[in-house]
Amino acid sequence: MGIKTVGIVGYGSFGALAHTLFKRFAPSVEVRIFSPDRKPDNKQFFSLADTATCDAVILAVPIHSFEEVLSKVIPLAGKDTVIVDIATVKVYTVGLLKKLAQGRRYIATHPMWGPESYEKRAGDVKGFRIVVTDGTLRVEEYAVLTGFLKQCGFDVVEMTAEAHDKQIAETLFLTHLIGQAILEGGFKRTDIDTVSFGYLMDAVESVRRDEKLFRDVFRFNPYCKDVLARFKEAEEKVRGLLQEPKDVPKKESIRIGISGAQGSFSEEAAEEYAKIGNLREFSLAYLISVENVLSALEAGTIDLGVFPVENSTGGVVTETVHAMAKHNFNIKKIFDIDIHQNLLVREGVKKNEIKVITSHEQALKQCREYLKREWPKAKIEEYEDTAKAAEDLASDKLPLSTAVIASAAAARLYKLKILEESIQDLKTNYTTFITASEDSK
Repeated sequence: MGIKTVGIVGYGSFGALAHTLFKRFAPSVEVRIFSPDRKPDNKQFFSLADTATCDAVILAVPIHSFEEVLSKVIPLAGKDTVIVDIATVKVYTVGLLKKLAQGRRYIATHPMWGPESYEKRAGDVKGFRIVVTDGTLRVEEYAVLTGFLKQCGFDVVEMTAEAHDKQIAETLFLTHLIGQAILEGGFKRTDIDTVSFGYLMDAVESVRRDEKLFRDVFRFNPYCKDVLARFKEAEEKVRGLLQEPKDVPKKESIRIGISGAQGSFSEEAAEEYAKIGNLREFSLAYLISVENVLSALEAGTIDLGVFPVENSTGGVVTETVHAMAKHNFNIKKIFDIDIHQNLLVREGVKKNEIKVITSHEQALKQCREYLKREWPKAKIEEYEDTAKAAEDLASDKLPLSTAVIASAAAARLYKLKILEESIQDLKTNYTTFITASEDSK
């Protein structure tokens, strides 16, 4: 690539590490550093203008400062200067590069390590991963760059910005979340640490100085809120395990059959019923259809059945009416839950690529006006269950150009992307569910 000069904008912990790495692996390259906290001496520290004219400029700045710094660097940079993004989030920064650096040479990366890891490994970078998510370098330039990085010992991983941020939310952010909680609680190493606790504290110490980064990642990574919600829900469930009386013999688990797959609204309704009825010991049978639920109830293979009967927008559930007419059962409870429909797609699929939208008949009815307004050219197809449609899309049983209407829980479970949320026609969208038991006659 002919890189003779490299500028580093920002001289925090990673900016300083980048300087160290260049001195070690590319000693012939002149490094210029700009830091608002350091006075230019034209030996190591330079003005922003002098730093921005280097062959490559690394933006080693906090995520919340990225847009401001990029806006200042671009007018100062040479026409062939390569702008290097090393931020911990990628959807946000790649979007800014595409918007503000049009026609410029840039590469968006994320080194999956930092000063703490570098120090603990005593400078051994073998196996350290550098993720590349976007860029405008020519093929031959990119090959030279990645070849150099691999020669140094780094592993280069290529993925989309969306895939990167989703995985970062479930790994780095989660590590920070747990680590910051442990730090806040004042937990420390002891003289009798177990090996696993030692590993845990290694992780805690790796994020000890990164409170600002922790906040920035949560603010600018669109997937962190979901991870935080999942963690909170899981923590509450685990806490519930500790409150279970140990001296009370466990009752046989109640088996509840539902008219849906995992991630369906029927599953949500069954869990709501269990909560209302204070059922602690129960299991779910995912029977997909109301007919299957009522047949299983009559056969005695389930204790209770949960299924929808009517929606405030879509009206009576036709499938339920037909099934109820064929079976005998008792109604234990009738209750409502508020339904929020979402448009789900495979990761990386864009709106203009969608050709077919599929879901259960009721979900399609609840989103009728939305579909007419937003998707007049899309083919609308019925499916046996909202969550089953999500599952089949995730497992490649449905084409990539298909979108499904289902719950946010289904999106999380099957790792699908919510393209648009709360798409039902009415803000208040209640579905009435029935909990049924075997007919006692």
